[in-house]
Amino acid sequence: MTNDELHQLIRSPENEFLEFKTAPTPELIARAVAAFLNQRGGRLILGVGPQGQIVGLPNADQAIERIRSEVPKLISPPAPWTTEKFEIEGKNIALVEVPTGADQPYIASGAVYIRRGDRIETASRDEMTQIILARAKASLRWERQIVVGAGAEELDRALIGETIRLARQADRWSGAADDVDEFLAAMGLSESGGFTQAALLLYGKRPTRLLPQAGVRLLVLPVGKTGAHYALDKWFDSNLIRLATEIPQALAPFIGGVESTFSEESWQRQDRPRYPSNAVREGIMNALVHRDYVSTASILISVHPDSIEIINPGILPDHLTPADLRKEHLSTPRNPDLAHLSFLHGLIEKVGRGTQKIIADCREARLRDPKWVSRGGTTNLTLYGPASIDVTIDLNERQQKILSLLASGERMRGADLAKKVDPNVSTRTIRTDLLALIQSGRLVQRGRGRNTSYQITTKSSST
Repeated sequence: MTNDELHQLIRSPENEFLEFKTAPTPELIARAVAAFLNQRGGRLILGVGPQGQIVGLPNADQAIERIRSEVPKLISPPAPWTTEKFEIEGKNIALVEVPTGADQPYIASGAVYIRRGDRIETASRDEMTQIILARAKASLRWERQIVVGAGAEELDRALIGETIRLARQADRWSGAADDVDEFLAAMGLSESGGFTQAALLLYGKRPTRLLPQAGVRLLVLPVGKTGAHYALDKWFDSNLIRLATEIPQALAPFIGGVESTFSEESWQRQDRPRYPSNAVREGIMNALVHRDYVSTASILISVHPDSIEIINPGILPDHLTPADLRKEHLSTPRNPDLAHLSFLHGLIEKVGRGTQKIIADCREARLRDPKWVSRGGTTNLTLYGPASIDVTIDLNERQQKILSLLASGERMRGADLAKKVDPNVSTRTIRTDLLALIQSGRLVQRGRGRNTSYQITTKSSST
């Protein structure tokens, strides 16, 4: 989340998904987090008054460290949520982001809390019944089902120990450092001596033996060739945590090169990666964590001469569209256990923010915006390389004039472009035109906020 987006959020009134607090204790924060977990998630902003007045959070670093270490101990069962420091108007505040809890009800201070509008209250008997029924339904989800024939020998206990170490280091787990069985039970990965499908996906020595859809296929298409002959056709059958390292390593030789350019501003060569590694890794993690494992299909990653496509079994949840992935949205993971353990292992930095990070990384690398398509039983992510322009998009007169104004290579701000293109057209309309040009690969965005400017791509100027 950018400072501008956070500023806009602070201007909103408190509601079911948003709460402000000035100087709360860990106990009050635990109640607020638990209330969000027990419903549809939300955001808690610390250092802001009830009317949106920014008062700041004293000793912010120490306060955040205390929140991260003490609040998880006050909420049961464990759940993923994140805390981040921001500076607004010269004052430090903290943003706590909470997804929907997968193991409701969550208890804090001996009670079950929910949100009624902008208030936190204890759940009534009827509300408790609804939460418990939802919990029973959640226990039937695919990742919680026990794998028949999977014994303790199927799991990589050393890898589980590494997750425990990382979780303890981040104050996300207060249990014993060497009790793997306690950890698996507390995380919902084992029950009555059996292990769940999520446990096998995360820590199985070879999960595809019992869950063949857990594999991933990587295809690299050679430049200038078509057909069924590939530069690389590799099958991965490791667990999710191993795949998070193995797949990027296998991809690196094919996408890790640099593009070299010169500009009129400098005679020194400028090198940059063809693809931002963080965006590629985030896209792969999203596929591994959020895919529909009920489907018997596997994830397919295809590397084309000018793009990377990640085909992920399963469409987006009903309340999400590809357009929603481009903006702030609350997280509702399809596989909460996979998401939680990936978060504890450090594979997911922020719950529910992966798609925005991908966009930001691509823009930082001056690349065309990524594209998501969700239909036909799959969700596809395409990451575009430096030379990729979508020529299928018809340009309107304003967009053609924008490209003409920027043809010399100079940078211009959106407001300045609006004045020159058509003084009668709003800046918002021009920004919509600019976004389409960025997404098609014709323009790149430089800077952020008031310093945002736009420049034509090298490829566009040569066509």
